[in-house]
Amino acid sequence: MKIHKALLAVVLGSFLAAGLAFAADAKKGAAAPASKVAGCCAKAAKDSKACGHACCVTSAKESKNCEKCGGAGAIEAKK
Repeated sequence: MKIHKALLAVVLGSFLAAGLAFAADAKKGAAAPASKVAGCCAKAAKDSKACGHACCVTSAKESKNCEKCGGAGAIEAKK
């Protein structure tokens, strides 16, 4: 009976390890969005204004979206 429990533990442990390894590979393959505008900046743009947050103004001068407010990446050029 001890052999059955030990074998079961080894099999379950190997399934767990394989699952974690495949999950890590899938996560590496997922690409982050190139650019994401912060919510406050999107609201201001909707009203044809510029966002007044100091962090957003500083980030805009660097041609980046404000990460503090939830943005990511560089500001995309308007078409």
